Formats: sequence, C-alpha cells, structure tokens
Amino acid sequence: MAIIEAQSIHRRFGEGDLVAHILKGINIKIEPGEFVAIMGKSGAGKSTLMYQLSVLDTPSEGSVIIDDVDVASLEEHERTSFRLRTLGYIFQNYALVPDLSARENVMLPLLMKNLSWQEAKQVAGTAIDSVGLQGKYENLPAELSGGEQQRVAIARAIAGKPKIIFADEPTANLDSVSGKQVIDLLTELHRSHQHTIVMVTHEREYATNCTRIVDMEDGRIVSDVPN
Repeated sequence: MAIIEAQSIHRRFGEGDLVAHILKGINIKIEPGEFVAIMGKSGAGKSTLMYQLSVLDTPSEGSVIIDDVDVASLEEHERTSFRLRTLGYIFQNYALVPDLSARENVMLPLLMKNLSWQEAKQVAGTAIDSVGLQGKYENLPAELSGGEQQRVAIARAIAGKPKIIFADEPTANLDSVSGKQVIDLLTELHRSHQHTIVMVTHEREYATNCTRIVDMEDGRIVSDVPN
C-alpha cells in the first residue's frame, strides 16, 4: 500500500488576474522504501509539489493521503504533530538555529516530542555519529562547513525515526565534493534502513542511486520511471 498518495493536486498562488497556477493536476503514489527523485528545470513546480507531499503547504485542490491519514482533514495543531511524528526534513539552506550547537539542533524536535533532556541528548549524539560528525556535538553552525551543516540537518531529520524523509535540493549550496557526500549519505540511509526518501534535485547525477525518477515540466509530471 502506498505511503503517500496525491490525487489531482493543484496549487495556485495569488488572486484574480495575478493567479499563478503552479501545479496542474498532479497524481502520484509513493510506496514504502522508495527513494524518489523529483526533477525538472527551475520553475517546473518540483519544490511546490514536495511542499504539498510533505504537509508544509496545502493544495488549492486535490487530496494528499500519507500513512493512511488524509492530511487536509487535520487541524493546524494536528498537522504540526503529524509532521513531527511521521516526517523528517532536509532543506537546501540547512535551517539550523544559529545559536544552538549541532547536538542541540538535533535535540530540538526530540524535545518537542516530549523526550527527556537526557534521552534527547543521547539520541542526538547517536544520530550525529551516524552521519560522521563525531566530536562536533558542541560546534555552532557557523563553526561548521556547509557540508557539515547539511549532515547535522540529516541527523536532525533521522533522529526521530520518521517514516518519510523529504530533501529539498539538499546539495544546492554545496560544492561538488560535499554534495556527493550528502547524496552518498542519503543513499546509505536508504540502503541500510530502507527509509522512504523523496528528494528534489536538478542534478541528474545525484539521482543515480534513486529507485525512481519523476520528471516535471510546467507544473505537470511528464515522466515517472523506475531507475
């Protein structure tokens, strides 16, 4: 059974003559354990689609069902709780809190899930170790390279054991070496833990290890094939 099912998704922004119709009737199913790359040129609608699938935005029309939950039926506080419980996020700008250490950044969503400080600290340390940043627990984001900051973001995404990880252009701000390290890390997470991963990228080489490639153009899916 699909872990994500989106039906007839439309997303419009603006009003009247200024409406921008970004998504135009998207239908997509994603099965548990898939590593899906959503690709397309700038403006194709790939990040907008990911925001609908990841419950960070609400479609203008259509439905999104995740893990058997119709997310449109949830109140805002229920959506927040659902995201925290079920989903993990990796953004292109890392989205780390600058005044918190690497470990504290990873602890933050764990504390929001009501883990004790000591338990959150232990889980965060294990997650940071798993992304190869042993000894960087107390570093502030400004004391880390871009690649290291993104690895902290990955640690934060996986620490709570989400059912689905969403990665929006996770290599966009990285050099080629750091970008490959991040993709290799996501690939290993998928292979070793069978995480369901949905990744937006415009770099075809970074989709090599994905199990499926979805190509978008002008707000529509134009190709959806196994890789």
